[in-house]
Amino acid sequence: MRALLLAGVIFSFFLVAPLDVGAAEPEVRLDVAALRGGAVPRVHIAASPHPRSAAFYARTADGMVQPIHFTGRMAQAGDGPVLQIPAGEEHLIRIGGTPGLFVAARTGLRQDREAIFVLLAEDLPAVLAETAPVSAAVFFRQLMAVAHGQKGVLHILPYTIAAAGLPPEGSSQVETTAFEIAFDGIAPEAVFTLADILTVEGSGPLTPVVIELPEAGGGIGFRYSSPASETGFRERLGKIVKGAGLSGARIVDHGAGTHLTVIAPAP
Repeated sequence: MRALLLAGVIFSFFLVAPLDVGAAEPEVRLDVAALRGGAVPRVHIAASPHPRSAAFYARTADGMVQPIHFTGRMAQAGDGPVLQIPAGEEHLIRIGGTPGLFVAARTGLRQDREAIFVLLAEDLPAVLAETAPVSAAVFFRQLMAVAHGQKGVLHILPYTIAAAGLPPEGSSQVETTAFEIAFDGIAPEAVFTLADILTVEGSGPLTPVVIELPEAGGGIGFRYSSPASETGFRERLGKIVKGAGLSGARIVDHGAGTHLTVIAPAP
């Protein structure tokens, strides 16, 4: 009986042991996350000793995603969403010029939340080639289809943009808590969807998220900073998980309240 109890304890320990959440240091950032209508987001990519490729996509307030096309000497194949990022220095990339995405005048009295998705890798193909927008869910499925087994990092860079003629709402400096969220048995495209909802939907902080594309059989997760309490954040995460169609998934707290694992429901 004692042996059975010990085996149960060991099994339980490994079941709830925290997984590695992957990338920690963001290599991609926005210089300003609160913009007024007509402004152009500017993306900084940190220096690296290796040349890389970066694919850029616009995630608009209606939940749709489409590629941001570039032209010029850095663009691959002359025109498209993938830029060649030379080694050795930081790069500043101005996002704009695509009608209807960033530079078109806004109407009404709204302030929309949008995001730029940046895929950064040494060799990364474009996920979307067509210009017609697709839903974020479709984009994430396409991402996993083309990036299978490839090393890369998805950066979700949220920002707000005010209606034309209105100043952006100032974001007050509030104390936040860094949460580490790992996923066990959850499809990567579902993880991307949950990160997208956390960062862009709702009225939480404009927290960038960095997610490493998972290797076969590897863990996946991300870090997220929130002003919510440990209990409040866990409750919100639970609602998002359920709303994303993962009803029955469990959220395991690893003791400190800031290290959480979302475990897929039993089949």
